[in-house]
Amino acid sequence: MKVLLITDDMLPGGISRHVTDLANGLHQKGISVAVAATDGKFKARLNSNIRFENLFLLKVDSFDKNYFGILPSVLHIRSLLKSEKFDIIHSHKRFTHFLVKKLNKNNIHITSYHSVFENKKAFTTFGDYTICCSESVRQQMVSQYGCNPKKSKTIYNGIDPFKLHNDQQKRKTYDQLGLSPNKKIIASVGQFIPSKDRVTLIMAVNELRKLYDISKIQVVLQGYGKQEKELKKLTNSLKLNEAITFVDGMFDVEALFNISEFMILNPIHSEGFGIVMLEAASIGKMHIGTRVGGIPEFIEDGVTGKLIDPGNPEQLAETMFYLLKTPGEYQRMGMNAKKKYDNEFGLDKMVNEIIGVYHSLLSK
Repeated sequence: MKVLLITDDMLPGGISRHVTDLANGLHQKGISVAVAATDGKFKARLNSNIRFENLFLLKVDSFDKNYFGILPSVLHIRSLLKSEKFDIIHSHKRFTHFLVKKLNKNNIHITSYHSVFENKKAFTTFGDYTICCSESVRQQMVSQYGCNPKKSKTIYNGIDPFKLHNDQQKRKTYDQLGLSPNKKIIASVGQFIPSKDRVTLIMAVNELRKLYDISKIQVVLQGYGKQEKELKKLTNSLKLNEAITFVDGMFDVEALFNISEFMILNPIHSEGFGIVMLEAASIGKMHIGTRVGGIPEFIEDGVTGKLIDPGNPEQLAETMFYLLKTPGEYQRMGMNAKKKYDNEFGLDKMVNEIIGVYHSLLSK
């Protein structure tokens, strides 16, 4: 079997993580796989034996379209599809879904959807079969976007587990980030874009100081994106610089989660599933998450994490306060999250399910 995975970019984020993990998993199982995307920092996650085809769909280290690079990318994709006998073309973002749909003539085309965005219905296309990262995404694709339910399936994200760090490794992380080991760390990982709603999180920290001594905590916001300056300005205006730290998106998430008490994932409009929930759960850490998209498909309120309403800083602050006052609760929920991850969300399970779809389509 010969597979081409194609996506817009290799920038830090859940989709790039998924593509690289899937490529590595396919390669380990002896499947010939190539990846085509705009180069980015997550390319380094690929096994060195996996072939990479560089596209120019986005500007360097940016999520902005590179309009001068679209034509060369189209020509390169068309050449790949014509000259090589790929059994499966598997695209992972709307732009590459659309391009493959237009350029592909003879190959089986699978589209994977990792999120839903209401303002992009006109740009939503489907291949011969569609894989969705959560049942929430699949139901919306079927009911609102015209996806054929008989030609779609939910396959949850899966990851290899993070490793637990020892005290020496944790001290190194504290030193690298300039954080005090005497403070409780609360982490939030994701792009600095409006849909991830870091504004509500910052406002929640402001509300939290009415309930709790925030000199005892450090909220770490990891990521990068066009909203970073705005978020730092808001943090400064609220005089929260001592309580909130911004960390580059390429910092080791495993290291950050190992020193954190619990995490926060609070998108306001949409979230396909959230790989960070699995990363945290794999080492026994829980998330506070919003009731958005596929998040409630992993977080069961009070069991594997805490669920809150989106865009509600007061409720988020109250939930943070509750957990900080009862550490046994977030430790209990973290271990429950680990059990759920162990039973249902391993990388091998995801890769095998996707290979099953490949074989099913090829047999037809």
